[in-house]
Amino acid sequence: MNTPEGILRSGELLNNTYVIEKLIGSGGTGEVYLAKNIVSGRKFAIKILKQEFSQNEAFINLMRREADVLHNVIDDAVVRYNELLKSEMHGGFVFLVMEFIAGQQLAEIMQATGAMAPDALLQVARRMGQGLAAAHAQNAFHRDISPDNIILPGGDPAKAKLIDFGIARDISENAQTVVGGGFAGKYQYASPEQLNGDVDARSDLYSLGVTLLNAYRGKSSQVGSSLMEIVQTKAQRVDTRDVPGQLGELISRLVEPRPEDRFQSANEMVQWLGGTPTTTAPVSTSPAPAEPAMITPSKPASSFQALPEEPGGGGLGKFIVLLLIAALGGGGWFFGFGPGKELVFPAKYEAESPYTIRARHDDGTNFITIAGFVRGPEAGAQMLTQLQLAYSEYTINPDLENASGEPNDRWEQIIVSMVKEAKPLNSWKVEMIDEAVSLSGEAESEASAAAVRAAFEATGRLVDVETSVAITVAVPPVPLAPLNELIATYQTCGPLRITGGDGTLLGPDDRITVSGIIARESDVEVFDLVLNEAAPGHGIDYNLGVLNTPVCEIEAMLPAPQDNGMELLYSYGQRDGEVGSKPFREGENPVIDVLIPGDQNGFLYAFYVDADGQVFHLIPHLSRQTHTVPPVGKAVDGKQRVRLTYPISEASTENLGFRVVAPFGTNMVVAILSKRPLFDSLRPRAESIAALQEALAPQANILNDSETLVVSRYLVTDP
Repeated sequence: MNTPEGILRSGELLNNTYVIEKLIGSGGTGEVYLAKNIVSGRKFAIKILKQEFSQNEAFINLMRREADVLHNVIDDAVVRYNELLKSEMHGGFVFLVMEFIAGQQLAEIMQATGAMAPDALLQVARRMGQGLAAAHAQNAFHRDISPDNIILPGGDPAKAKLIDFGIARDISENAQTVVGGGFAGKYQYASPEQLNGDVDARSDLYSLGVTLLNAYRGKSSQVGSSLMEIVQTKAQRVDTRDVPGQLGELISRLVEPRPEDRFQSANEMVQWLGGTPTTTAPVSTSPAPAEPAMITPSKPASSFQALPEEPGGGGLGKFIVLLLIAALGGGGWFFGFGPGKELVFPAKYEAESPYTIRARHDDGTNFITIAGFVRGPEAGAQMLTQLQLAYSEYTINPDLENASGEPNDRWEQIIVSMVKEAKPLNSWKVEMIDEAVSLSGEAESEASAAAVRAAFEATGRLVDVETSVAITVAVPPVPLAPLNELIATYQTCGPLRITGGDGTLLGPDDRITVSGIIARESDVEVFDLVLNEAAPGHGIDYNLGVLNTPVCEIEAMLPAPQDNGMELLYSYGQRDGEVGSKPFREGENPVIDVLIPGDQNGFLYAFYVDADGQVFHLIPHLSRQTHTVPPVGKAVDGKQRVRLTYPISEASTENLGFRVVAPFGTNMVVAILSKRPLFDSLRPRAESIAALQEALAPQANILNDSETLVVSRYLVTDP
């Protein structure tokens, strides 16, 4: 059977290995197919990046990064990512091969059977905790945990798996999305901080808690229909008093509004549930460093045997033994150059433990500060001299204390050697505590960071100290102009604008704000991909209105909005009350009026565009052909009011009235007052978007005439 709606068709052989069986998911950037490996006979899910994105190196790099990270998330509770490949079929595309999970989504089970038993949900919680711990150890955060993305193979909660194709179908009843503050997902399940674009392990745990709560109740929670209502609801503590026992206590801890009040990790949750925690970080498989070369001074051979210590203290015995060592060639010990000197001579300075020293340079300054312990004035002076030679362009500001208790006789030389390796960094801090040395700082590039890290670790092995390195890479200023040119190529409804920073450049900590109108919510997935590649390290906030393709197509034909005195007013046909920004609900009766300035006249046209691509002409139409102003309408407070749709109680073939039914979404009402007729004849009562576009295209001169008044307004409908 063919699947014409997808890139691939049933029966096609992909890369001589995978036979395509059927399309199982589709979204803005790609498609997912069920396929079988002809060699092993095993079934896989194939995620394809659509052709228009497969030629974009930025998209391919991001997909490669996704595959690399998720390939390392190895846990039975998480869908397995196998490999990233390329095909030359159908013009060429890249694709991911993933484990295929046969089973029902938790959302499907909720729809079919309603509420789930607490014991079953506790099993789901343990499995999800196990899987999230593995993902979080790789710094992979799901961001969209919901009943859609949890599958129960064979209906068994003990085998629950976390999936995320990135374009997964949302089948949950009344699931809605919000775009704003860096978030584009199902708001019923998102954590409060996720609405502001902040996501970490605790955000996934919050979403898991809401998922468990809704699965127990058998229905999705309602958190509001506007962004303001959602934010206010999310800030309040979720009422879980109806959930019994351990499940109730678990959910109440997961859905705390403040992240710090939740479990702080998936491992912590698993332990609380009585399970075995997952390793929180991958185990290093790097080979042990080679033994450092040791240079040992030659000594005369000896057959010295220590005498037993005299009863009663034996201090003199120790002294005699040391003299014997000196006589046999161990004079270095007698003169205080080795660890044994304190057996003979008292410490010259007060002992310190741990023995520490820190050196630091901040970007934009011309000095280095160094503070800590040295073995004495002479050793300190030699150290500062060597540092000044290495950093001749800087001023050295010392704050040193003389102290005994040093772990070795190369203390000052070691810190100088380690500090020298930090020089290529923009800023750095080197700290030595006993025989462990750490480096933190910021490099200009990844290559510079890697070179400094390698040199620092190699020097550490040479001088025989433990090392740890934490180097970040500087984020260079990003100009906004190229970002605006880039985002313009991805607009689907109207102009998009990127702002941030000082209006011209983005600083290292500045966030990006994308404003405008888009045709579909999945556009945000595309924006995330291209902007994270073009401006890495910068958070992204969205201030977007989400429309739909039909409304966007009509909007593109209309002139830019102007304050021309025309207004569209909405009211309820069956009751009083202000509509404001609230959506009309299923079964309600929208009443629509247009207000026209009292001194204006001409031909009035009004039509309604729904989210399915149908156009309904409100005036004129076959039963209401008079549409000149005046005489249409009546005078109200200096304006002319024309009713376009009526209460159901007044509706007739002439006076149109309607109730809200599916499909729901964002619709549009348009009113045009022109000095010349817009059409040569009456349009049909209803027609397609394409037909109206064809009729309007030749009238662009009338639509854009300075005397033509145009007003439009969205009309949102919800179940």
